Amino acid sequence: MNKLVKPFAVLSLSAMFIAGCGSDEQPADKTTASKPVSTPENTEKEQADGQETTDQKQSEEKGEDGVIRILEQNFTYKVNGEQKEETAFLKYNDNQNYSMYVLPEYELTGEEPNKDVLFLTEDDSVFMRIELLPADIEWALMEENTKAQLTAVGPDVKEAEIPDDAFFENAWAMETKSGPETVTSYLIKNEQQPIKLTLFTKDNADHRNAFLEMGKTILKGNK
Repeated sequence: MNKLVKPFAVLSLSAMFIAGCGSDEQPADKTTASKPVSTPENTEKEQADGQETTDQKQSEEKGEDGVIRILEQNFTYKVNGEQKEETAFLKYNDNQNYSMYVLPEYELTGEEPNKDVLFLTEDDSVFMRIELLPADIEWALMEENTKAQLTAVGPDVKEAEIPDDAFFENAWAMETKSGPETVTSYLIKNEQQPIKLTLFTKDNADHRNAFLEMGKTILKGNK
């Protein structure tokens, strides 16, 4: 996808697995033999109620902590320093079992087991890699390996700005450059939901703020 990905692949951690979770099954509805015959009016009402329930399920997603998410959410974000407002839509990723809100200009896809990519539709070399980490991750080792990955891209590795948001509390962030391209890594040290985000952007395509605004909506699924 991008020439910066190769050095990252060489130095990526090799023994990191995320345990999958089993799917919850809903019990089938049981109908008693004594149920009265429906009139046409009642049948129409039942069909309408059933359609409403289906539509509701399609427009909501329940997270691991039982949080119900609506289908869309308004976003305020920046691209190349310019502020924008747009509606993002809830997307579910079954590769790592999470949902997040994605703006129309971007697409979310699985890259490989335990790694996904959220990329700019018009230029897939501008993207964010998403890795949900195991709960028992050793952060010191992760920081060391992440810094080594960045050094392979460019030798001048420095601290990156961390958003003032609860999602990024206690986060670790470093970045480097290679010509016009910037690679920024964020380690989200959340006990319930540890995440690594790696952003690949360019001087003329700085989508870091947009990626982070979408990234902070990541929520693990309940299955």
